[in-house]
Amino acid sequence: MANKKKTTLRSAPAKKKKTDLDAFAAAAGKPRSETDTVYPWEEPQVRDDVMKNLPIRLPEPLYLKLKFIADNSPYSMNSFIIERIIPEIEKEIAELTGGGKRRG
Repeated sequence: MANKKKTTLRSAPAKKKKTDLDAFAAAAGKPRSETDTVYPWEEPQVRDDVMKNLPIRLPEPLYLKLKFIADNSPYSMNSFIIERIIPEIEKEIAELTGGGKRRG
């Protein structure tokens, strides 16, 4: 017959550490200030070195113009679009977030 190990009984359950869920629940009903706002591009898991694909549909003439630029300049099609779209994205984000330019 095998010896069974006895577990020690506690008079009170062990206290659980406060979790993110507890903090979330504690903040329920409280108004959020602008400093509490975390935009998707500011999340801690977001990395600048991760590239995402975005398929884009272009009318054929516009595609051919973009290809012509890439063939006759130092730009690739992607780099040409990226260089020109970043300022527009930042401008729109500034308008949508009240002008607060932050990381990313």
